[in-house]
Amino acid sequence: MCGMDVDLDDGGSGEEEKEEEFWVGEGVKMLPPPVAHSGGSAWGSRRGRCGCVACGAVLIVWNLCVVLASILLLALVFSVVLLPAMLLLYVGFLCHSRVLDAPSAICRYLDDNSCSALIILGFVMMSPLVVVATAVFCGLLRRFRLLLFIQPIKRAWYRGRLLDWAGGVHAWV
Repeated sequence: MCGMDVDLDDGGSGEEEKEEEFWVGEGVKMLPPPVAHSGGSAWGSRRGRCGCVACGAVLIVWNLCVVLASILLLALVFSVVLLPAMLLLYVGFLCHSRVLDAPSAICRYLDDNSCSALIILGFVMMSPLVVVATAVFCGLLRRFRLLLFIQPIKRAWYRGRLLDWAGGVHAWV
């Protein structure tokens, strides 16, 4: 047998040999063979066809909800961080005489040169604010660990806990 000392003398009873089967030496216990080498599977027994389809549908809905929550968080972060640049662009395009020339109260104080300056400033501010918004979003994803809530569809094939999260993830790229 793999990694076991075998005594070939017939001096002991069959009960003692069975009991000492996994003991090696002076108190070192050898573990039984892993689950993968025994009759079952490492994940547990397989589900039936209907159970597999039902659990797969539940997992797909769960994963879609996690993705939807991530998209809502993305939209919230980008709208809050990019709000100053959007306001500058909105006022610049609203009051410029060649674009909209709206009769708004703020447009009385702005001429075409200042509207052009607001438009240019809005576009110049947009690039660094997109970088800041992306950094904030990635930081929130890490803090809330939203991507860890996505479950593999393979869990629908086997019995056991359907929704399970790995506790220790050390590889963030």
